[in-house]
Amino acid sequence: MGKPNKKPALLDEDEIEDEEMSDLNEEVSESEQESDSEEDEDVKLAEPSKKAVYNREGLEEKLQDISWPENAGWIHKLSIDINQEQEVDVNDDLKREASFYTQALEGTSQAFEKLQSMGLTFLRPSDYYAEMVKTDAHMEKVKRRLLAEQKEIEEAEERKKAREAKKLAKEIQAQKTKERAKQKKEEIESVKKWRKQRQQSGFAGDVNDGDLSLAFEDGKSFERSNRRRPGVAPGDRSGGKARQGGGKFKKGMDKKRKGREFKDSKFGYGGRKGMKKQNTADTTDDIGGFNKGGVAGNKKRKR
Repeated sequence: MGKPNKKPALLDEDEIEDEEMSDLNEEVSESEQESDSEEDEDVKLAEPSKKAVYNREGLEEKLQDISWPENAGWIHKLSIDINQEQEVDVNDDLKREASFYTQALEGTSQAFEKLQSMGLTFLRPSDYYAEMVKTDAHMEKVKRRLLAEQKEIEEAEERKKAREAKKLAKEIQAQKTKERAKQKKEEIESVKKWRKQRQQSGFAGDVNDGDLSLAFEDGKSFERSNRRRPGVAPGDRSGGKARQGGGKFKKGMDKKRKGREFKDSKFGYGGRKGMKKQNTADTTDDIGGFNKGGVAGNKKRKR
């Protein structure tokens, strides 16, 4: 059995696809041509059918049936006629909409005057309650949704403000760091310049003779304060707290003093003890305290 030849089928499919694409291209080109021709020329209105009947008498009769009677009052029709003094170009959108607005405004004012002259109430009273189309539960749901959206917007604005404030704080911090580094560099340069001047002058004269201007952040040089706090001794680093302790401080000192006296009485005052334990010629020749049983003692030790 031989293998089936699939090439003709593939060729047929390709030919069909090419034909379909060519048909589509022709349709698109025809539609484009038609649209171009419609833009160039005016659109022709459809002609009425030949079977149509124009019955004028019948139309007028139907109009009389549906029209208001002549003796009908204005309150039943509520129609206002406005006389347009100037002609309006219907193709001008702005003027046309402005004329609609003026007509509605004039008609409303005339209707208000007529209703007031007739003594009719036409405004909604303050205690008027109309049943809503939506239920209260539905409106509560809408309200919750609106509040949630408003809250999300406010939170987003707060986050944005926080990001901007953080960014600004970083910029300010970086600027301050740069200023401090610049000030430090200037101070180092001034110290180097002062040292160089001192070296060139051979270290002659007073130390303060050189041009050394070291200013702090507020622009003032360092000056030692001559003010003294009341109740604080000049060399007191505790700021007067030792004196503020009062009795507690004295009791602690008494305890330390008594302990010191007890130790001195027991162990002495330290220092050399007069070489009491040092051998002399007499103690070296004296063998009265020699232990003759030393060997036995050594054996016991070995055990």
